[in-house]
Amino acid sequence: MKKKLILVCLCLVLSLALVAGCGGNQGAETQGTQGGTVTMMYTHGLGFESAEHWVALRFQELAYEFSNGRIVVQIFPADQLGSEQRGFQDVQERVVQASAVTVNNITPFAPSVGFMDLPFIFHYYQEFYDVIDEVWDELNERMIVESGNKAIAWYRQGFRNLTNSVRPVETLEDLRGLRIRVPPNPMMLAAFESWGTNATPIAWGETFTALQYGIIDGQENTHTVFNSMHFYETQRYLTEIRYKLWIGGVVVNNQWFLAQDQDIQEAILRAGRQVSLEMRDHIEIMEGNALANMLANGMINNGPPRDEELWMELAIATWPDLYDHMGGTAMLERAFEIIDRDRP
Repeated sequence: MKKKLILVCLCLVLSLALVAGCGGNQGAETQGTQGGTVTMMYTHGLGFESAEHWVALRFQELAYEFSNGRIVVQIFPADQLGSEQRGFQDVQERVVQASAVTVNNITPFAPSVGFMDLPFIFHYYQEFYDVIDEVWDELNERMIVESGNKAIAWYRQGFRNLTNSVRPVETLEDLRGLRIRVPPNPMMLAAFESWGTNATPIAWGETFTALQYGIIDGQENTHTVFNSMHFYETQRYLTEIRYKLWIGGVVVNNQWFLAQDQDIQEAILRAGRQVSLEMRDHIEIMEGNALANMLANGMINNGPPRDEELWMELAIATWPDLYDHMGGTAMLERAFEIIDRDRP
């Protein structure tokens, strides 16, 4: 009996020593992977049908392939581990290794990406591709200084459009009086406030319920997000205001990244770039399918507003008030230089 008790105690001591030796994530990150398997916890805010989940799954496949099986990505979708902003902070604190975050949720931590948040900055998808391909490394240098995180992938969904359950919105006058959910982001709120609407900042996880119970009348987002969240169950009218391009990045902590073996770093960067390129073709298919399904479920598409130029004029007039939120205009100037367009 005494021998058995001694043996149990020894096992317990050895177990505690092993846990202490692991020292949590940060100790392992400091020492590097040293030829072993690397587990990446990867979070995002949308469901299994979403474009974000497609990106996560494809990154999982590519990272495993490019690392010869050394990188194992564990995906946590649909805000399972918290909101997008929480995901960005969890990467900063090395609680998770990667998180997909929209630009409007990156900007509070890394203001330099905020130029992509401005309403009507991009008129076409190709403009975004041209800009991000050119400034990718420069933007990462700024992000690392500002937040400690860097982007390993950039991708877009569609332009963010307006839906509501009350009436067709064909002019600004139709919009006024409607309670529209807008992300708690100064740039997006400024656009809707410039249009004279009741912009209501509600957390993403509460949006469907707020629509369902009539707390708000409408929301703004892309066709793919709208469709994947089944918002057509609560919304009837669609207006293609196209005021902002949905842009997301997959971020990792730069110190964690640098602590990995060289081949792991290369595999992560290669997988991120590859999924960014593949998404450019895949999202076209997803957008078309999403809109078709929305219409099949009773949505009415009113197209662009008849007074579209007025929407643009009012929203763009808010830009000077927003420059402080994006750390100045340096990246904005670079963007207009690349797309060869005069800044408003």
